[in-house]
Amino acid sequence: MNRQPLVLSLSTVILLALPTTVSAQQQVYKWTDASGRVHYGERKPENTEQVRTLDITPSATPTSTTDGDSEIARINALSQQMASEREAAEKARQEQRLLNLQLENQRLKNDLLSQQVEQQQREQKNDDPGFLIGYPTPYYPVYPYPPTPYPPKPPRPWPCQPWPGCRPSPALEPPPRPHRPVAKPNPPFNPTPVGIAPPSKGVFKGR
Repeated sequence: MNRQPLVLSLSTVILLALPTTVSAQQQVYKWTDASGRVHYGERKPENTEQVRTLDITPSATPTSTTDGDSEIARINALSQQMASEREAAEKARQEQRLLNLQLENQRLKNDLLSQQVEQQQREQKNDDPGFLIGYPTPYYPVYPYPPTPYPPKPPRPWPCQPWPGCRPSPALEPPPRPHRPVAKPNPPFNPTPVGIAPPSKGVFKGR
């Protein structure tokens, strides 16, 4: 904001009004709008409730050069006060805006963190091996039972079952043995005595 033109314009108005006598006080209204900006004006705003009135009392007697200088100094001080108040209001508005941004950023971080936690919980629930669909196959543990002999087999041929049309199968007989060949009997054993001539056999001679 350019303060120098405002000071010069106010000083010019006061110098022009010095030869006359002003009995009434001059009022300046100060108010703050919805966005936090400070305004000054000679007319009271209609849509604003918090309005501050600043009374500027002019001199009732003709002013001299010294009075004009003091009036200019007073106007300068008033303009500086207005400027400082406007700067303070602007600074407070910027701080409030920064605070709102920080709160919004923190809220977004909290929402993102909660979404990540929910997603991790859903993934762990889906990967849980205890979550089964249907009935699982029963598992029977194998105990070290002692060895048992095998049960005896049924006799063969299988017996005929008691239902119609069943004929018992004939008993299987062993095949006959083959005939052994007749062996020639061994000749009698007649040993020759030692030292005795064997008897001669008679020879038949014909006539």
